[in-house]
Amino acid sequence: MLRLSGPRTWLCLLATLGIGSTLWAEDVDPEDWIPPAARENPKYDWMQLTSGEWLKGEFSHMYEDSVVFDSDILGELTIGWGGVKRVRFRNPMGVRLDDRTVHYDTIRMLDGDITLESSEETVPKSQVVSITPVYKTEWSRWKLEGKVAFDFQSGNTDETRYTTTLSATRRTVSTRFNGDYIGNYTKTDGDETANNHRASSNFDYFFDERLFIRAIDAEYYRDRFQNINTQVTVGAGVGYKFIDTSKLDWEIQFGPAYQYTEFAQVPAGSDRTVSSPAIVLSSTLGWDITADLDYTLNYQGTLTNRESGLYSQHIVSSLDYELTSVFDVFLMLQLDRVEEPQQRADGSTPRKNDLTVSVGLGIDI
Repeated sequence: MLRLSGPRTWLCLLATLGIGSTLWAEDVDPEDWIPPAARENPKYDWMQLTSGEWLKGEFSHMYEDSVVFDSDILGELTIGWGGVKRVRFRNPMGVRLDDRTVHYDTIRMLDGDITLESSEETVPKSQVVSITPVYKTEWSRWKLEGKVAFDFQSGNTDETRYTTTLSATRRTVSTRFNGDYIGNYTKTDGDETANNHRASSNFDYFFDERLFIRAIDAEYYRDRFQNINTQVTVGAGVGYKFIDTSKLDWEIQFGPAYQYTEFAQVPAGSDRTVSSPAIVLSSTLGWDITADLDYTLNYQGTLTNRESGLYSQHIVSSLDYELTSVFDVFLMLQLDRVEEPQQRADGSTPRKNDLTVSVGLGIDI
C-alpha cells in the first residue's frame, strides 16, 4: 500500500502528474517537435535540417539546389536543398516550379513537401526550382564580390603590378543578371608592360530548372599590347545547366553575336576598324571542394572573321579559400589568346597568348 505524507511528496507527485498530462495532451512526436519560439516569434524564419537541428534567421533564397540562410550567430550558411526537412517562413515567398509556373504565396514546407496556403496545393520539393522572399529589399537581391592582387618590386628592377576583379549578381525567382570586370596593369622600370580591361554583362531568363535564354550578352575589351584599342561584342543565346548540385554546377551558353573592333595601330593602307558576325560559346564551372575551398573555371570562345582575329579565347581559373564570411584569399590564372592578331604599324605582330597568374585578397558582400 502506497502512503503519501509530507508537503514535498505531494508537490513532487503534482509536478509529475502535471508534466505527464501536458505531454499526453500535446501528444508530441519528437520528430514533429517545433521550438516554442518558432511558433510565437514571426520576426525570423526557422529551418529544420534532416539531422534534426533547427536554425533561426533569414531564409535568403534557394537556388541551384542550395539554400542560403543568414544566422545572427553562425553567419551566412549555404546548405544543400536535400538537407532541409522543414521551414517556417515568416513572409510570403516567390516559388518557381519545374513546370515554369511561378507562385507568390504564404507557403509551408514539411517532410519534403511544399504547400501553397491559398490553394492548399502541395508539390514535392524536388519540383521546386527556386524560392525567394516576396518582400525582399532590392539590396538583398544582389551579391557583390571583389578581388585585388598587388605586387611591388624595387631594386635592380622596379615593377608594380596589380589585378582587380569585380562581380555583381542579381537573382529573382525567374531571372539572373551578371556583371563582371577584370583588369590587369603592370609597369616595369617606368614603362607599361601590361594594361588591359574587360567588362561584361548578361541577363538570363529561366524556362525551368536548367534551360534558360540569354536575352542580352555584352562585352567591352581593351588591350593595347594586343593591339586592340576598343572591342565591343553584343549578342544573345541559350544556355543549359548540365550539372546542378549543391557541390558542383556546370552550365554552357551558346549564341550569335556582332563584334566591332578598333585597333590601336595598323600598317599603312589598312582599316583601323573592322566588324564581324560572331558565334560566342561560354562555359561556367563551380565546385565547392570543401566548406571553405571553392574552385571556378570560366571559358569564353568567340569565332569571327579573320580580320577580327578569327578565334579569341578568354579563360579564368580561380581557387578561393574562405578566411571569414566576408574575406578570402585566392590564386587566379588568366589566359587570353587571339588566333590571328592584327599587325602593328611597324609590321610586328602581337603574341597570340597572354598569361597572368595572381595571388591576392577577395571580399564577398
